[in-house]
Amino acid sequence: MRRLGRSPWVVAVVVAGLLASACGSGNGTSQPSTPQGSAPEASAPGATPISADLTFQFWIAGDADKQAWETVTAVATSDHPGLKITVQGTPWPDYWSKIGNQLSNPGAPCIVGMQSLRLAAYADQLVPIDDLMTKYGVNASDFDKSIFDAMKHNGKQVALPYDFGPLIVFYNRDRFKAANLAEPKAGWTLDEFKADATALSTGGKFGFTTASIDQEYLSWVLDLSGAQLLDANGKLAVTAPAFVDGYKQYVALMNSGIAPKVSVAGYDGFVSMLSQFQDGSAAMYVDGPWDVISNRDSVKFQLGVAPMPAGPNGSMHYTAGSGFGISKQCPTPEAAFQAIVSMTGDKALTGLASVGRAYPARPAVADAWYTAAKIEGARETLDYANAHSVPWLTPPNWVQAADVFDRFGLQALTGEATPEDTLKTVQDQGTAGS
Repeated sequence: MRRLGRSPWVVAVVVAGLLASACGSGNGTSQPSTPQGSAPEASAPGATPISADLTFQFWIAGDADKQAWETVTAVATSDHPGLKITVQGTPWPDYWSKIGNQLSNPGAPCIVGMQSLRLAAYADQLVPIDDLMTKYGVNASDFDKSIFDAMKHNGKQVALPYDFGPLIVFYNRDRFKAANLAEPKAGWTLDEFKADATALSTGGKFGFTTASIDQEYLSWVLDLSGAQLLDANGKLAVTAPAFVDGYKQYVALMNSGIAPKVSVAGYDGFVSMLSQFQDGSAAMYVDGPWDVISNRDSVKFQLGVAPMPAGPNGSMHYTAGSGFGISKQCPTPEAAFQAIVSMTGDKALTGLASVGRAYPARPAVADAWYTAAKIEGARETLDYANAHSVPWLTPPNWVQAADVFDRFGLQALTGEATPEDTLKTVQDQGTAGS
């Protein structure tokens, strides 16, 4: 899910919004203010104040982006004045190869950004934090369960999440109104989705749009057949009968006249799909809450969001998100842990949510995101989707396997290959050498 990376348009807003909620400290550094009634994060009773120099590595697009994350780490240094945190970054396309090299060599950063879809590839080089959570009174129940569980590896917690999102349906409210169609809501069915998409496919426009990218085809396979990417043993299982059935249904649905033909794969396909939705030529598509506010500000129609339509197993949603882990090479893991607890605490997440940057991993501060989003029905949709979500778990080589799936999936959508042949290719290449 490449769209979980930072969107450049929000960077200046993040900085401005977080700094607007900050108060001046004694040394002139802007620090986010403590919400009324809250307390500093991760302080065990009787604990000695911590002191450490830490490096935080994250996917960062430029100077403004870096400033935004320095404002987030300032929450940790405010809570723990003995900490010094240096922010380092690499643009999203290069981040994962660089962090992999860093974690495998001496001098790795203490705190590292982790995305749930790529966690499995790096988890063995991260510190399990279950005991630290117990020691410092960090409760799993304070986080959304689906994304909290997605930050586990082999049953152990290896990162704390700061944002997440269930994949949901974005729709053009104006086009539904013009066609005299009831707007989709929790409980709508697959048959209703098909009828609506068909009715909206007229006059050179379409009811839906898709792309040969993992968040699209995997969301529909889950919804149509309940099949997930991995089997019970955590192995890639795209040739399992239920997965094949769901994928065949997806390909047939997207070729039933409700969607424009897909011509490019991967991220370029996502850009094309997004453009078709934003210019009004397609009335619906699947995405996550990280794109709600950017979509709202980019379209000339009223934006709506709805859960996935209910298939044979009900309305089902994948959830993914991002957070922070601790390198096993870190000489001060407890200090790093206290820093990431502050960085994923109420203060930091309220600031990020209030400017629309992150749908917060802590449900207790979700109101700030809803206030910023200003989308009718968003709360009801996300509450429902969250209650019907499963973590999106991937194999360690998902970056490479997804690229294969995206490319060969394009051939399935265009009819150049059968769905079965496409899935066999993905399974063979995705498990080669494992």
